Amino acid sequence: MRFVEATALNDTYDVVVIGSGFGSLFFVKKFLQNRPKAKVLILEWGRFNNYQWKIENQRYSDIAEESVLDNRSGKVWAFTIGLGGGTNCWWSQSPRLHPSDFALRTKYGVGRDWPISYDDLVPYYSEAEQIIMIAGPNDLNSVYPGTPPYPLPPHNMTTADRLLKAAMPDRHFVVPNARLSVPVNGRSACCATANCSLCPVDAKFTAENSLDSVLSHPQVDICVSAKVERLDVEGGRVRRALFRSGGRDFAASGDLFVLGANAIFSPYILLRSGIGGHGVGRYLSEKLYVHTEVNLKGLKHFDGGTATTCFNTSLLDGEHRRTRGSVVMYVENRFIYGLRPEFGRWREIMPVSLYIEDIPQETNAVSVGEGDMPVLEHFSFTDYAWKSLTASLEVLPDLLNPLPVESVEYKQIWPTLGHIQGTTRMGLSSADSVVDGDLVHHSLRNLVIVGSSTFPTTGSVNIALTVAALSLRSADRLTRSS
Repeated sequence: MRFVEATALNDTYDVVVIGSGFGSLFFVKKFLQNRPKAKVLILEWGRFNNYQWKIENQRYSDIAEESVLDNRSGKVWAFTIGLGGGTNCWWSQSPRLHPSDFALRTKYGVGRDWPISYDDLVPYYSEAEQIIMIAGPNDLNSVYPGTPPYPLPPHNMTTADRLLKAAMPDRHFVVPNARLSVPVNGRSACCATANCSLCPVDAKFTAENSLDSVLSHPQVDICVSAKVERLDVEGGRVRRALFRSGGRDFAASGDLFVLGANAIFSPYILLRSGIGGHGVGRYLSEKLYVHTEVNLKGLKHFDGGTATTCFNTSLLDGEHRRTRGSVVMYVENRFIYGLRPEFGRWREIMPVSLYIEDIPQETNAVSVGEGDMPVLEHFSFTDYAWKSLTASLEVLPDLLNPLPVESVEYKQIWPTLGHIQGTTRMGLSSADSVVDGDLVHHSLRNLVIVGSSTFPTTGSVNIALTVAALSLRSADRLTRSS
């Protein structure tokens, strides 16, 4: 990696990138693939803490999330400040969004349509899956059209999964994920100990173990401990990124600026810079994340090949989305609340997680306060999500009929899913959004915003793969059209 001090930056760069998570690095990867001579600067607020440091310290970063927020939202928000961003802390489930996720308004009369379709993303989904080295099944085309064979074979299902798969072959699937099922290029196969956020065997995809072609590219300068505070706009274009490093102020000049500082700090930087667009900082959103446990009779669980083995799409799509959200059920092959207490029946329990869609609300917001950190104001889920929770708990015993179920217990709403979304939404114009379908700001055409902040809706499943695909598409279209 080419680390450069703030005092030694070039006079100007072809691309200045703010943040170094999924959105930023996949954008840079495609941009340099198409324009290998472009000079790129990555400005990262955090440090580079290597894999050994993270394992020894049992954390991703030396900057704690709660220390950089004025959080009045009543909710936990999970992210990582450091080189690689969310690639450090994600659990690596990697399904695609469903085609209907892109057209909620058209199909069901709620939420917002995206300005692009599922079909627009298909080739970039496929490209991202190859880069990330997804381990996944070969039978997802019925739900996610255009899914080619994954690079690696799927992880082993649990015994319970195999029974559910036999009963619902078109609705119960092995989860595509970025934890290797076989060793590849120095990365180990998943150890199935469910310590995925800090993977003890370096099996999951991270920037450090899999994007060295970007981080060590000879045209890429990386400046860490560089906190971008504002973007300087002149003549309808962004001219400089203004940042602090080592207690001093600096500026980085460039032709194209890519803002990928997550769905809290990207809008905060825009607001501090006086850069507008409908809903900047508004519509902060996340799916409702619910834990349940299924008590089994005579069937032992926890014999699968990775932390989360399968997902069930029975409640993913359909007319119910007119009044309540999509629900995706995940079978967990990990001890969330411990083993079953009855003697000899310790493994006769199956944790099941529910990902529940919500409709983003304008009142859920990031704003600029009196201090030097973003204020997270109100946050609440809507009836659209709560109705889904009630309905899914009612139908869950029927979905689990293929298993010898004694009872299904609701446990709790988990504080965060780590899917921060919606504060710089994409759309058709500045009247309804901040960026267009190519992630370019409607007014400042040399400003690209990447990451899940651009999602108009929460979607049905995990977000990282879609973030990567959107960035690949954006960089590809920008470099081919200009």
